[in-house]
Amino acid sequence: MQHAPGDYGELRELGFRCGLETHQQLATPRKLFCRCPARIRNDPPDSELLRHMRPTLSEFGEYDGTALMEFKTRKQVHYLLYNDSVCTYEMDDTPPFKADPEAVETAIAIAMMFNMSLVDEIHITRKQYLDGSIPTGFQRTAIIGVNGSIPFLGRTLDFFQLSLEEDACREVDDEGHHIWFRTDRLSIPLVESVTAPVLFTPAEAAAGARAVAEVMRSTRRIRRGIGSVRQDVNVSIRGGTRIEIKGVPRIGLIEDLCRTEGYRQKALLDLRSALASSGLDPDSFGAVPLELREDQARRCAEPWGGPRDEEIVAVQILPGFRKYLGWPTQPDRTFLDEIEGRVRVIACLVHKPTVLEAPEWLRSELGIPGSDAALVFSAVPEDSATASQEIVARVREAFIGVPSETRQAQPGGRTTFERILPGPDRMYPDTDLPPEAVDAALVDRIRASLPPRPWERREAYAALGVPEELVTRLINWDSADLFDRVRPSVSYSAASLAWLLTDRARGSRRAGRDWRTLGEASMAAILAECSSRGLTVRGAARVLDAMSGPGGADLDEAVAAAGAPARVSER
Repeated sequence: MQHAPGDYGELRELGFRCGLETHQQLATPRKLFCRCPARIRNDPPDSELLRHMRPTLSEFGEYDGTALMEFKTRKQVHYLLYNDSVCTYEMDDTPPFKADPEAVETAIAIAMMFNMSLVDEIHITRKQYLDGSIPTGFQRTAIIGVNGSIPFLGRTLDFFQLSLEEDACREVDDEGHHIWFRTDRLSIPLVESVTAPVLFTPAEAAAGARAVAEVMRSTRRIRRGIGSVRQDVNVSIRGGTRIEIKGVPRIGLIEDLCRTEGYRQKALLDLRSALASSGLDPDSFGAVPLELREDQARRCAEPWGGPRDEEIVAVQILPGFRKYLGWPTQPDRTFLDEIEGRVRVIACLVHKPTVLEAPEWLRSELGIPGSDAALVFSAVPEDSATASQEIVARVREAFIGVPSETRQAQPGGRTTFERILPGPDRMYPDTDLPPEAVDAALVDRIRASLPPRPWERREAYAALGVPEELVTRLINWDSADLFDRVRPSVSYSAASLAWLLTDRARGSRRAGRDWRTLGEASMAAILAECSSRGLTVRGAARVLDAMSGPGGADLDEAVAAAGAPARVSER
C-alpha cells in the first residue's frame, strides 16, 4: 500500500475529488452569542459539569444517523468550566444574545473576499452535535454568503457557501464511557468556508487549503496559531463515497491524508469485488458473541494485562471471512483495523488494540473452521453486545464498498473511524433568534475597507521584482499592509523591503527583539526616517533592533549606533 507522493496519475484515473471545509476562528474579544471573553485557557478549571446526551427528532420526524450512533456510546460528558469565560448560555440555561456585531461584520468581509453573493437576511439554524463537544447538543450557525470563487491554478476554486458559527469545546481526554472537554474555546466565533469538490489531486487539495488561508489571513481579523483553524477534508473516488477527514490542524498534513484516503477507498472497492465472487452472504453474519470460560478468558486477555473488573472476554465468529481480515487498506493497516476503529469508538472499549484475532489454541478448543474469522474482545456485558453488533455491521458494509464516515487524522497520513457521516436531518431552524436583515449601509462600508486580495497583491509585488517566496511571506505573515504603507516613503528596493519585513524581522523576533511591539505606525515612521538619513536596509534593521530591545533606545540613539554608511548594497 505504498505510493509515491507525487504520482497522482492513477488517482486522477480513479476519479479522485476533494472539497474543503475550513473552520477559522475570528479575532473578536467576545464570544458569538454571549458577552463572555473569547480566549484560550490552559490553567486549572474552576468547576466541572457532568452531562448525558440523547437524540431528538428532526423537523421531518427523523433521527440523524450520527446522533443515534453517539447515543449508542452512552458517553458521560465532563465539562471543565471557567467562571470568567463561560456563562449560562453555553450550558443551555439561558437564551442567546444577538450575534456579536463584530463577528458578523468580519464574516461579511471574508465572504466578500471570496467573491460571494451575500444573503439578505441572516437566519440562525441549529446543527446537532451529540458527541458532547457542545453542551446544548447543537451548534448555532448561519449562512452569510454563497456561490463564491477565487483564482486558482489557472482556473477558479469555487465555493458553495460561508457560514458564521460558534466553536465547540476542546477535547482533553477520552476513556471508555467518559469524555472530558475544556470549555474555553466554546462559542468563540468562527467562519466555515465550503469549497466545491473541484480539487483533483492531493497536491491540489493542499494548494487549495493554502489559497483559502491566504484570503482569510488578508483580512487580519482572524486568530492565528495551532487550534485556531481546522480543515475538514472531503475525499472520494469514482464508485466510492464522500469521506470527511475531520479537524485537520495543519495544511502540511492534507496531501498525505488525501493520498492515503484515495487509495483506502480503492482498496475497499477491490475488497467489495473480491467478496462479490466469494460466495459469502452478508446476511449470514450474526452478532452472536460467544462468552469464553474463565480460564480461556484469562489466557486470551494476556495481551491486555487480563480483563478488568466486571469484564467478560468474548469471541465473534465470522464464517468464511478469515482471509479478508488482512486485506491491506492503508500503509501498515488492514481491514481488521477498520473493524477495530469502529468498535473502539462505538462500543467504548478501553483495551488497545480493541479487537484481536483469536489465537490458534482457542480456535482449536472451540472447533472454529480454518476459513472462519474469530475476533476476541474484552468488555463489560452491556458493551459486549454493542461490540459484536459493530463488528458484524462493519463486515456487512464491506460487501457494499465504502461506508460514509467521518474519520480522524493519524500520523503518516492514515485515518481511523470517528463517527457516521452526518445527514441533512441534523439541521433545523433556531427558535430563539429571529432573522436579522443585512444592512446595506454596513455592506457598503465593509466593501470600501476591504484589503487587496492575495492574487492582486501577488501580481503587483511580482511586477515590483519581489521574489515569489517573499511575496508568500508578506501575505501570510501579516506584513503586506505594512509593506504597502512603507514602500512609497523609502528609497529601498521592493525586494529589500520585503526581506526586511519578513525574514529579517523574524530573525530579530527569535533573538528577543520583536519589532511589532513598536506598532506599525511607528515602524513606518522609523523606516522612512532611516531611509531619509541614508541608512541601508541592514542599518534600518539595526535601528529597529535597538528600539525594540531591552531598554528601548530612542530614534536618534538608535540611528547613531547604527551609523550611516555609504550605500554599497541594500542587502
